[in-house]
Amino acid sequence: MTHTPSTHARTADTIAPTPVPVAANASTPGPGSLRARDVGKTVALPDSALTILDAINLDIAAGERVAIVGESGSGKTTLLSLLAGLDLPSRGEVWLDGAPIHATSEDTRAALRARAVGFVFQNFQLMPAMSALDNVALPLELRGESGGAAARALLEKVGLGQRLHHLPRQLSGGEQQRVAIARAFATRPRILFADEPTGNLDRKTGLAIEDLLFGMDDARATTVVVVTHDERLAARCDRLLRLDAGRLLP
Repeated sequence: MTHTPSTHARTADTIAPTPVPVAANASTPGPGSLRARDVGKTVALPDSALTILDAINLDIAAGERVAIVGESGSGKTTLLSLLAGLDLPSRGEVWLDGAPIHATSEDTRAALRARAVGFVFQNFQLMPAMSALDNVALPLELRGESGGAAARALLEKVGLGQRLHHLPRQLSGGEQQRVAIARAFATRPRILFADEPTGNLDRKTGLAIEDLLFGMDDARATTVVVVTHDERLAARCDRLLRLDAGRLLP
């Protein structure tokens, strides 16, 4: 599928959902892209099985910004987890950054995530005993790189140059999310997944975090996949994937 990213200058007042296209060709997905083919996720219950996702087919091009929207319980976070390789589908095939991950080990998926993927979560998921600087440097150091200088530069970029040595509990919710965004971009990921990144923030702070998230992405041409209930945030993406009861709507 050929995609030309938009200028991302859409207003946040309206959403124009578009049908979810599926690539007509069977070419191998490239770096920075995502693909799902006939993906389903079922979990076992004591007396039955619960289908969370069914017959998911999608392509996300490198550099595209996509919002996954839908009601609570529609399967949004489960789909993000499958696309990111945090979980495996019960059936079907998933490609992450051009690599098939549906039949790989957790070690293989973890190595791919460390190399190519960044995450921003609703609950920030910062290390509570580590400073803002150390939180941002951590993913670089786990790759064997010196993270101090890069972490400092990123924290200055997100407006926290004076809060480098503060612990998460000493930061506001908006400041913690800024640290999380800086950490997500520290490894220069080709793909960024964000799960309700403004969900725990007030409207004003949420708007600032949206601006920061997309502003950081503009400089890096990162593929962004956002799970959100916030239709204003979704409107800033190139395309919507709308889930209903575990299926993508056309």
